[in-house]
Amino acid sequence: MIDVALRDVEKYYGANRVLKGITFEVNQGEKIGLLGRNGAGKTTLFRLLANLDSLDEGSILIRKGAVIGMLDQIPDFPETSTVYDVLYSAFADLTGIRNQMKQLEQLMKHQATEKVLNSYAYLQQLFEVNDGYSMEENINRIRTGLKISDAMAEKEFALLSGGEKTRVMLGKLMLEKPDILLLDEPTNHLDLSSIEWLEEFLKAYEGTAIIISHDRYFLDRVVSRIVEIVDGKAELYAGNYSYYFQEKQERYEAQLARFSQEQKKIKQLEDAARRMHEWAERANNDAMHKRAFSIEKRIERMDKTDKPVRERQMNTAFAEHTFSGKDIVFARGLHKKYGDRTILDKLDLLVRRNERVAILGDNGSGKSTLMGIIAGEVQPDGGTIKVGDSARFAYLPQTVTFADPKLSILGTVTRTLSLPEGIARGLLARYKFRQEDVHKTVETLSGGEKSRLRLCIMMQKDVNLLLLDEPTNHLDIDSREWLENALEDFTGTLVFVSHDRYFIRKFADRISELAGGRIQDYYGDYEYFRESKAARQQSGPPDIKKQEMQREKVGIRTLPAKPKSTEGKIEIEELEAAIMVREEELKDINLSMENAGSDYEALNSLYKEKLRLQAILEELYEKWTIAGQI
Repeated sequence: MIDVALRDVEKYYGANRVLKGITFEVNQGEKIGLLGRNGAGKTTLFRLLANLDSLDEGSILIRKGAVIGMLDQIPDFPETSTVYDVLYSAFADLTGIRNQMKQLEQLMKHQATEKVLNSYAYLQQLFEVNDGYSMEENINRIRTGLKISDAMAEKEFALLSGGEKTRVMLGKLMLEKPDILLLDEPTNHLDLSSIEWLEEFLKAYEGTAIIISHDRYFLDRVVSRIVEIVDGKAELYAGNYSYYFQEKQERYEAQLARFSQEQKKIKQLEDAARRMHEWAERANNDAMHKRAFSIEKRIERMDKTDKPVRERQMNTAFAEHTFSGKDIVFARGLHKKYGDRTILDKLDLLVRRNERVAILGDNGSGKSTLMGIIAGEVQPDGGTIKVGDSARFAYLPQTVTFADPKLSILGTVTRTLSLPEGIARGLLARYKFRQEDVHKTVETLSGGEKSRLRLCIMMQKDVNLLLLDEPTNHLDIDSREWLENALEDFTGTLVFVSHDRYFIRKFADRISELAGGRIQDYYGDYEYFRESKAARQQSGPPDIKKQEMQREKVGIRTLPAKPKSTEGKIEIEELEAAIMVREEELKDINLSMENAGSDYEALNSLYKEKLRLQAILEELYEKWTIAGQI
């Protein structure tokens, strides 16, 4: 059954034609990913579907009786409304029935007439049929998944941050269970565990969902079809994001081949017509002129393939500086509090040369605080932090700011990099700041534009250590892919915080999970991290003594104590050399597994070799720990 049908939908804003004949259908229960460049018309289409705006041409048909729920703007609630009040507003009808029941209960204490009893019985049955007795259970389930704590639930909604409000509104929408969900960037402001919970919720959701998202991993796991808005029209792809990515490339190549063949044929016909006209002139032959005109008309009548166009890519790379040491970031016993809340608690961290470390953790766990401490922009309350002497780092914070926000884009670059205006303009053009855009003041830029401008400046400096806090936040998919291409060629050390699992999978060879103020390291990629965590959770509650021994082992392994003898020092150096060799072999295995694709036999063989190397490494780490204590 069809839930939504769009036929030749057009929408103008003034003289600007945003949608130019959008046509597609959505079947009941489908999960659709809606893609398109910023400004392509995705949000406009959502507003049309939600009947918040009127279309200019075409038609939109919604299944009769279907209820649409949209995650978009934050509605106004009474000033004293708490988060609980907002969540309970999803059950307005049921809370109304419950209030009537309470009134009747008070009345029955004094006059339990047959009429009152019958009214109460009717309301009670209505309340039960509509699952009223599960209201609290459903709200608590949603609160748990979206990390809405008891303290947050009791806060006034008006006092929440924008991200917190979005999270609460997403919870309210989940509780309302509309037939058709319209979700605009639903993973924004969610941590990894909440995103994974949302994925499972949507996969089990029986209704229809149309989702705008830049989270490619999320799209891969949730949607079964992609609709991309290109030049105001809809292009359809019968698969998830990975299918879309490959199919789009194949379509581009096929269209380019058709275009090239047609152009070749057109040129041959044009040359033939031109020669005929020349011969007709020399021979004064009208018949030959007519044949030439016939060929020209044939060219005009041909169904021509448009030349496929790709948006101009940003072609840039990080300037790099080489390291002379192997320990890049060294932190021991870091402690940080905000008020009465401890964020970092005796945290130890060691980052080695050329490692690519993803720092993961729930919202509020201290990831940005740790990054700020490494970058020297936040001072710890205790412990030590040292960045290697040969390290030259660049830091992209989660919230990008500039020294003079009223300065223009061009002025910011010329001043920061000491460049002449002409060279600065050329540089900015490579980062999609062109023509009059360069005169915009920095304070007027969107979050994505600010990140792009900061990256523009960062990438001109000689660096060998990149500190990136949510680098793909606010970036559209094209910009994310550009950043990934630049980072693929970066040979230095990378430490980053991200909720973008596509990005994490691509770059992390070590996951450092921050929880309870401390780091737990997983020496492998994101999939290894997930498998290891799942295995640890399934094994039941850990032995406290064993857990403490493991914590000490990891702490010593990460930050080895100073050896007490020359002999011990030599042994440690030999063990470290062996560990480095095995870690390089493990990196090669991970790379080979990525390249193996769907070759099951090759993957199985590589996975066994990976397990063997991990076992050897664990034994080497154990020996190294013991040697460091001698």
